[in-house]
Amino acid sequence: MFPLFRRQVEGGPRRRKAVRPGAPEALETRLALSVASPVVMDSATTVDSHSVAVRYDADPTARTGSPLSFGVYRSADAAFDASDQLLTVYDAPASAATPGAHDLTVPVPGGLPIDVAQPYVLVVANPNAPGATTDPARTASFRKFTIGVVAHGGIINTSWTYGTPWQLQIGRLMEDAGYDAVIPFNWIDESHQPGHAAPQGARLVNQIQKILDQLPDDAVVDLHLIGHSQGSLVDTTALMKLEDSMPTRLQGGWIKDTLLDPHAANNYVPGQMSTAKNPIGILARAIVTGYQAQAKDPTVYVPSIVDEAEVFYQHTDVRDVTKIETSGYNLWGQVPVPNRSASPIHYYNLTRTNATHSGATGVQFWYRNFIATTLAEQAPLVQELRLEGSLTNATPSTWAPTSASEQQTIENWGPDLVVQGDRPTFSGAAAPGASVRVYVGRTSDLTKIKVLDVTTADASGHWSIAADQDFADGRYRAIAMAYSPDHHTRPAFAIVSMAPMGRFWIGGDPRA
Repeated sequence: MFPLFRRQVEGGPRRRKAVRPGAPEALETRLALSVASPVVMDSATTVDSHSVAVRYDADPTARTGSPLSFGVYRSADAAFDASDQLLTVYDAPASAATPGAHDLTVPVPGGLPIDVAQPYVLVVANPNAPGATTDPARTASFRKFTIGVVAHGGIINTSWTYGTPWQLQIGRLMEDAGYDAVIPFNWIDESHQPGHAAPQGARLVNQIQKILDQLPDDAVVDLHLIGHSQGSLVDTTALMKLEDSMPTRLQGGWIKDTLLDPHAANNYVPGQMSTAKNPIGILARAIVTGYQAQAKDPTVYVPSIVDEAEVFYQHTDVRDVTKIETSGYNLWGQVPVPNRSASPIHYYNLTRTNATHSGATGVQFWYRNFIATTLAEQAPLVQELRLEGSLTNATPSTWAPTSASEQQTIENWGPDLVVQGDRPTFSGAAAPGASVRVYVGRTSDLTKIKVLDVTTADASGHWSIAADQDFADGRYRAIAMAYSPDHHTRPAFAIVSMAPMGRFWIGGDPRA
């Protein structure tokens, strides 16, 4: 943990203290402001980071004039002013203006993601009415604390006592951006032992809990985990344990999972490596597969408690990078990653940047150089290059799994879809002007997948592709990829966004 955390907790700005309804000081406040404030906000918080729960008092004049509304804002402090970022305005039902005390839940489309530059969430009664910025009684707020985690991969130099250099550098950049605490999770001594990655998740949870224990009981805490290679597995197992027993302070927080070339040491997980065809490459493959046969790591996946997930990966051929050709191999990120969360995973393929799994051109260094430096601004490059896509003429299959393995498959990849008709159509969002390709292939042969069509996202980023010929009956999978030429003036930004669009049946699901 970096020392900034304690200073921010002890000396940083505090949220507006919620006054217990009925207490003398609460009554005095309401009497003094009743003329200017027909609504007096008592408190605000969140229990899921996708809505805010507010408590307020309304007097009889709240029923006159315009309907009661509540604005939700992100702010650098607890005071409402014109510079705060509006998230949503909620028009409350008529019953919300009935005189007396109220508890209300305000939905927030898009949720309350990590925003270390604006850690406060403000809820303002009638934000567009005169006096909203000058009457503090109309605003309730709470502060979101943010914990960052950076986990290195396997087989790390034991001379690095406190962690890998890139790991400590990203941690410092997170701290500088405004994260309240950063854990550069160090498991170097264990990283050389096959099968010792997954058990580190329990250690990481213990370190997270120690930080949580320093915060008030009602604190709302966000969590951002970054893991490279087997470090992604460490993060996965930590999230699994949090899923089983979520600390109270994290329950209302936003959980973000960043996977940098995720790689489980397991020979049966798809996406392994590129090896040279010379004796060095043959030997390297034998060593790697031998190690992985002993390790038998579980698969990296995104647990259900994750609100936002992103994967930066590469599948660079070892022959294309002279700096690592002498080593004979280059491990690959294992994608797509099984997803049990309700949110899509955002993928960024760095192969065209000539990124590698490790070394000076490793994915973790690319992230350090181009993303970690912009976390205070919420990584605008990542936001702009996000690709989304889905089938638009399909419905979920009615087939129900009959075994544990089938149920696990649905949990990892979602239910199969059934296309209405014989021609699938796809649509989504990408960077404006991006070239979008949709690939489709039968699931019976995962080595074969062909381009269905290519299109260009319009000025608002919307794109759509429809098959112009009937598909034969059967089961297929689809993937969208987007390339934005506006961002590729330098090779380092030759990023290809990728969005798996699931599996689908033509001609109906024969299992249903």
